[in-house]
Amino acid sequence: MANLTLVGRRAAAASTDAACRALGRRTVIRAARYVLYRARLDYPNDMTVNGEASLQHWVLDLAPGGEVHVADVGANVGHWSRSMLTAATATGRAADLRLHVFEPDASAYARLARALDGAPATLSPVALSDREGTSVLHVVAPAAGTNSLHPAPGATTCEKVPALTLDAYAARCGVPGFALVKIDTEGHDLTVLRGAGSLLAGHRIAVAQFEYNHRWVFARAFLRDAFDFLAGHGYQIGKLTPKGVEFYPGWDAALETFVEGNYVACAPATADRLPTIPWWKTGRG
Repeated sequence: MANLTLVGRRAAAASTDAACRALGRRTVIRAARYVLYRARLDYPNDMTVNGEASLQHWVLDLAPGGEVHVADVGANVGHWSRSMLTAATATGRAADLRLHVFEPDASAYARLARALDGAPATLSPVALSDREGTSVLHVVAPAAGTNSLHPAPGATTCEKVPALTLDAYAARCGVPGFALVKIDTEGHDLTVLRGAGSLLAGHRIAVAQFEYNHRWVFARAFLRDAFDFLAGHGYQIGKLTPKGVEFYPGWDAALETFVEGNYVACAPATADRLPTIPWWKTGRG
């Protein structure tokens, strides 16, 4: 077996070298990257194909009767919130849904308010963080999806925005817990989770979805930090895919890719009920 493996590697190396000479390294690298991303289930950032829309339906189907509180943190102009409202209608939970929407960028918030005008949603023009007060939003462009609380290339201006923790918001508004908290804050996601520490400690967030990508570099954060924090509260962590959640037994260096994707942290009772797929590294994927 060892000799066959060695022979296979030599053949692959020779084929790769030949392809690079014929097509150019750029073409080969882009093709290989596409194959790798596809095999790892790293789908494009489109909620209709990457599993986000599916998760909305799964959570609504699993939520017990009565009010279903859902938070959209970093709502931008409201695409995810609109999809959540549509999912609630499709699953017969429109009357139960209590949608809480947060967006600090003034330009995005104005468009968000228009998009959700008349919808059963509570909108807040604030940034969620791990403390209350004010934060600095680094603006690439008005209403851009890449505006962030962390400095990043391309930012042209800054604006001060109010900051709040999800723990404080829930306490003030009398929210007992959330069936789903979606976080898309361009690298600030882990800080938002830390600001929900009390909710997480009491397992009052059934599912927390957060985005992980190269902008975590500007926040000086790693996926390992999220594992350490969330596992400490008893949450199981996996990557969201349209086929289900790829749960992991723990952090692994192979996960630290900074490739854009959505991860979920699930309270134990919820993790056992979501559709799942095996991780490729276990040998079963």
